[in-house]
Amino acid sequence: MLEVFTTCLALANCTPTTLNSTTIPADLPTTVADAEKRLRKDILDYAQLYMGLPYRYGGTSPVSGFDCSGFTSYVMAHFKVGISRSSRDQELQGEKIDLAEVQPGDLLFFRRSASSRVFHVAMVYSNDQDGIRFIHSCCSKGIAIDNLNEAAYWNTKSVSARRFVQKADLVALYGPQIMPVAPAPTAAQVVTAQLETTPAIEEKIELMGLIAEIETRCFEIAPKR
Repeated sequence: MLEVFTTCLALANCTPTTLNSTTIPADLPTTVADAEKRLRKDILDYAQLYMGLPYRYGGTSPVSGFDCSGFTSYVMAHFKVGISRSSRDQELQGEKIDLAEVQPGDLLFFRRSASSRVFHVAMVYSNDQDGIRFIHSCCSKGIAIDNLNEAAYWNTKSVSARRFVQKADLVALYGPQIMPVAPAPTAAQVVTAQLETTPAIEEKIELMGLIAEIETRCFEIAPKR
């Protein structure tokens, strides 16, 4: 109680100071969901920078050219998402998702039949009423965008999908202002919290309110400069 009373007196005699407020730029995401959406867009924007670059077997850089998995691993590495170099290993990583659920930035893996090995990987460009479009490095066109529904060669293949954006460090990419959305408390947690409200806790809450009120008055009565 003595410490609280001392704090109250100190606050009552305080002089307001200029507060340094940090304004978050309007174009930066502030939630995990918004950051993931922004990341997907940024991944596709970056991938499109290499449109038309010739295919090169074993290629892993824009200087030498890319093969399919060299392209996807290079693009993801730009956003600090580490995935394996080969398409077969990439298909074993990430989160497995249904083909109908793919979003921009997810990866597609192609087999000649359901029982054969992965031979190609591509990155989802869009998934809408026009079908699934993907950007990839292929032998015939280099870095290009194709439509899974319309490309006769690709739509006869067995296709699976994986998600990798959840591996990204969103705070490192877009800033510490990103806050996860807290889940709503369950009924059991609400009841538990109510049961834990004791007279001692109520007294602390009341004292905290008193300090806040005094601090507010401090700013209101302080002389203007």
